[in-house]
Amino acid sequence: AIAAALGAPHAYVLKPQREGGGNNLYDADLAEALTAMTPAERAGYILMERIESKPRDGCLVRNAQTSEGSCVAELGIYGTFLADGPDDELLNDVTGHLLRQKLLGTNEGGVAAGFAVLSSPKLVD
Repeated sequence: AIAAALGAPHAYVLKPQREGGGNNLYDADLAEALTAMTPAERAGYILMERIESKPRDGCLVRNAQTSEGSCVAELGIYGTFLADGPDDELLNDVTGHLLRQKLLGTNEGGVAAGFAVLSSPKLVD
């Protein structure tokens, strides 16, 4: 996976295993970090292949200001898992979702960080 990311860094994102957002590495920064990190340092990150969503025209509203342009949506599905030991599963459910939308070309996706806005899915048959 590391060789693939070094060969096409635009197709991957390197995410630290922590909360907060705004700390992901993309493109040349990703390649530089993977080259410089020790295996122990890399263990603190998740290397993910980027999903290329189909852009749609949209209007984002944040703090009473609008931004119009090509947008992409990101859907997150949340789950809850609870177990009592390795063999006693007590709960394993889908518990919600979050749909966020951001302008095309924006790498980060955090709503609270100001990179995206909350959205609603359009359900169709």
